[in-house]
This record gives sequence, C-alpha cells and structure tokens, in this order.
Amino acid sequence: MREYIKKIQSKSEETRKLIFAGSLIFLMSIIGFIWIYSLSVKFGSPKIAEQANEDIKPFKLFSNTMSDTYKNLSASVGKTTAIKDEIKNDTIETKQEKQIDLIPVEYTN
Repeated sequence: MREYIKKIQSKSEETRKLIFAGSLIFLMSIIGFIWIYSLSVKFGSPKIAEQANEDIKPFKLFSNTMSDTYKNLSASVGKTTAIKDEIKNDTIETKQEKQIDLIPVEYTN
C-alpha cells in the first residue's frame, strides 16, 4: 500500500487531483446507493409492494400529494388564525411581572 501511495505522490499535481476526484465520486456513489437501498428496506411495507404492482398514474399521484400538502397547510394555518383570534379578543391572559429599574453604575479606574 505504501508503494502505491508513493507512486501516486510522484505523479503531477493535476493527475493527483483527477485521481482524488474520481475516487471521491466512486466512493460517494457507493454510499448513495447503500443509502437509497436502506431507505427502501426501512420504509418498505406490503402496502407499498401492492401499489408497485398496480399501474402508476403520475397525475393521480401528483394530485394526492398536492391534496395532502393542502390539508397539512390548512391545518397549520388554522392553528395560527385561532391564535390571531385569541389575540384580537384579548382572551390570552398576560402576567403582570415586577419590573426592576436599572441602576447606572460608575466605574473608577
């Protein structure tokens, strides 16, 4: 292994950069494939397998995704509008805390 490293070190800088970039791309692609494979194993379920056997309709999939997104957004916005209504109606209780005045301190050197 040391001989191989010394052989690479003796090459020009451009060649070393190309070797580095190539090995980096190769290793990252292997890591990416392992990650994608682990996602399919982790999230794989019988329901997904059944859906894979059916014909995939892209526009139906897109409409389902948009519908779910709209439901999630409307649920989130509904919560914020409820808070706005409480603020407008002054139904939120505010605590009166004791306020302490700051006292200026003079430092002498």
